[in-house]
Amino acid sequence: MAEELVMPRLSDTMEQGTIGRWLKQEGDAIKEGDVIAEIETDKATMDFQAYADGTLLRILVGDGETADLGAPIAIVGEAGEDVSQLDVSQAGSPPAAPPVAVPGTVTEPSPKGDAVRTGSDPAADSGNGRATVVADETLRVSPIARRMADRAGLDLSTLAGRGSGPEGRIVKADVERALASPSAVSSPAAAATPQAPSADAELRELTPMLKAIARRMAESKATVPHFYVSSEIDMTRAVQTRAELNEGLAARGEKISLNDLIVRACALALMEHPQAHRSYVDGRHAYHAHASIGIAVALDDGLVVPVLRDADTLSVREIAAAGRDLAARAREGKLKQREIEGGTFTVSNLGMMGVSAFSAIINPPESAILAVGATTERPVALDGQVVVRSVMTVTLACDHRACSGADGARLLQSIKRNLQAPAFLLA
Repeated sequence: MAEELVMPRLSDTMEQGTIGRWLKQEGDAIKEGDVIAEIETDKATMDFQAYADGTLLRILVGDGETADLGAPIAIVGEAGEDVSQLDVSQAGSPPAAPPVAVPGTVTEPSPKGDAVRTGSDPAADSGNGRATVVADETLRVSPIARRMADRAGLDLSTLAGRGSGPEGRIVKADVERALASPSAVSSPAAAATPQAPSADAELRELTPMLKAIARRMAESKATVPHFYVSSEIDMTRAVQTRAELNEGLAARGEKISLNDLIVRACALALMEHPQAHRSYVDGRHAYHAHASIGIAVALDDGLVVPVLRDADTLSVREIAAAGRDLAARAREGKLKQREIEGGTFTVSNLGMMGVSAFSAIINPPESAILAVGATTERPVALDGQVVVRSVMTVTLACDHRACSGADGARLLQSIKRNLQAPAFLLA
């Protein structure tokens, strides 16, 4: 019997997914476990596997199109099965989606998901005392087209009967074409839109990843009371230790970075200070048994934070190998779901870009993030003498609901101690 495949939850923060590409086409036989599509989430590109044998009868959300979590994206069943009676008008919409409100019309619930019946509303005044009349017809709109129209103040009733999707459904391309017309925006909502950018600006839709970053960072700064503590760390001995390790590991093709030492130093310090290694969750404190450290990896268009699970149980060499693997697969978009979830602390290092110091935004529900600047040689006072040392500035951002200023300071002291006496890191 035919059934719908829906947009799966592939990350803890996922609200929508974009079909990168279908690897199977309509009419193709599929088996349980087959990878049938690539789905772009807010964090990475994931494989979508079939969970039963059958035939891919119909694709409802095409390559490059976005659907809400739980929305139908395809229909599978037996070869040759008639699926004409299945409701395909809901493609890209979550089940039981509310009807589209069309300006100047009344709407009635329809059994076809996002389909609504439009008609004249006696209370809708066109400005001359007469009601705006819209011929009775069914209006079907994809979620992304609906959102684009809402943001731009576009009256969707002007596209009724002209949608290019299945059964005349209005899709993203239809809205884009309509917005290209100078007279497209006619809704009162247009008056509330922000001032338009300059005429020579190029407007681009945000990727799912960038949308998630924008939303989560805004939520973090708005809801998490950040406080910051900074310190300068003498990295001279850490730099020397790294050089000695790399010299000994060169024949094995292994390499240790300063960031590997920093991650190890943080993991040990977090286990030493549980008061600074707990999360504030729904009015309670969640204490973490292990330090799972996120490593911020910059991409060409966005940021992803793969997680080194139980980093406190890993040696420096193990951290280096796992970190390289995660970073490489993050840039290729091949991370697995569990590799981008479950972090308890994050290290964000911009030192390789010459940044001397900065402050980072906490990634909830983590309670802290360490912003790492460049390690540079500078003259410092040591034992009454001016000497040149390798110095690094770090700034720890903490959630004040989870730890106090003293807790954060003690954590940073231990991180500093571990890096200035790197023998701790090799024990």
